[in-house]
Amino acid sequence: MSLIASDNGGISIPKLEGGVYTAISSAIIDIGIQTSVKFGNTQRKFMMIWNIVGEDVEINGQKQPRTMSKEYSYSLNEKSTLRKDLQAWRGQVFNEEELRGFNLLNVLNKGCQLQIILEEKNGKQYNNIASIMALQKGSTVEGLKEIYYFDLENKETWNNWNKIPNWIQERIKKADNYSSSGLEEYIAGNEMATTETDELVSDDDLPF
Repeated sequence: MSLIASDNGGISIPKLEGGVYTAISSAIIDIGIQTSVKFGNTQRKFMMIWNIVGEDVEINGQKQPRTMSKEYSYSLNEKSTLRKDLQAWRGQVFNEEELRGFNLLNVLNKGCQLQIILEEKNGKQYNNIASIMALQKGSTVEGLKEIYYFDLENKETWNNWNKIPNWIQERIKKADNYSSSGLEEYIAGNEMATTETDELVSDDDLPF
């Protein structure tokens, strides 16, 4: 394993060696309508996050699950990456009914295998998902106790906002529909409520 210093404070995080890892999907995060200047298109997208089984990482003295993520559009057209990955993961092609509308929550907290590669770009090393595969026939993995999903268009899921990694939160804030969704106002309201609560607690109220 390699130790790579991050850009923001010198935390050294070991990168995974290239290979096949067992993983469990732990979160599905809608990142809204994203405009790509590079490709000149606008699409609604989401992030899938997996926990790598048996791999932890230490951050600020605490062990946390090692995760990998991949960004997708919601399209299941014949050439889409999402369709290719889901079919490989499930081990079967989509039927006509599923292609008309497949609930992504069906794959949340499900096991798979990730082919992870270690790449170098501009002098830095990165882990990327090269492919997704079904678990080996006959093998199973125990589901996770903590999973979540976030939908920019479903206010009932917004209480999961603080579970989302900061870098993905920043992607959501850049979505074309971020402000119009009402999420911006919701976040501001929560931050204000937290500040007011903190102000109500004096040193005399603390147990130690």
